[in-house]
Amino acid sequence: MHGIFLRELVQGVNLVFGEENRHLRVKRVKPGEEVFLTDGRGNFCTGTVLERGREASRVLCPEIKRAVKRKTLALFLALFDRGRMEWAVEKASELGASFIFLFPSSRSQQKRVNLERLRKKATEAIKQSRNPFLPEIEPLTSLREALVKARDFEGRFFLHRGEERIREFPPSAAFFIGPEGGWSQQELEVFRQEGLKGIGLGDTVLRAETACVAITSLFMLI
Repeated sequence: MHGIFLRELVQGVNLVFGEENRHLRVKRVKPGEEVFLTDGRGNFCTGTVLERGREASRVLCPEIKRAVKRKTLALFLALFDRGRMEWAVEKASELGASFIFLFPSSRSQQKRVNLERLRKKATEAIKQSRNPFLPEIEPLTSLREALVKARDFEGRFFLHRGEERIREFPPSAAFFIGPEGGWSQQELEVFRQEGLKGIGLGDTVLRAETACVAITSLFMLI
């Protein structure tokens, strides 16, 4: 079933323009086919394509449903390789992350992000996975700013090899994931001073994107 993201989803006939309409044409979705519609804020619908046009298509949404979010996950990603970071954002979006914050750490080699591309990756991911919640993706300027943001969440954790293997979390939690090379000793000290708890995911050294998927799966699926 093809997915469509609409900023404003209405019960009845929805007009689909721009990139979303282009996708309907490229995928050759025909009138009469069912599609998944969402506004990324928890509202979704199984709709039917009424008409596929070059400039706009008409899609019927007979009933809007509302998803309930049981958990709130915030990922704080220290910047790492662009391609792998895009993959991490895509998979975290599929699994149901609510927030993805990006910031430079002392060992980050990547210093800039293409925010538009990351948000596009996240949008495609929720459409494909039929997840009605689009994560908020926000760049931050520093670890200090990230730590202030993390105070909004009940649980606050940092991932680091050798730490305790925690498997129970509060329903609202923030997880800090380091770049290639991991956290510096100074950053680890700052985490502990701020009251964050360390988490270990196993005996092997995980890439940043692997750690991202592992902790998101652990939190969201258990």
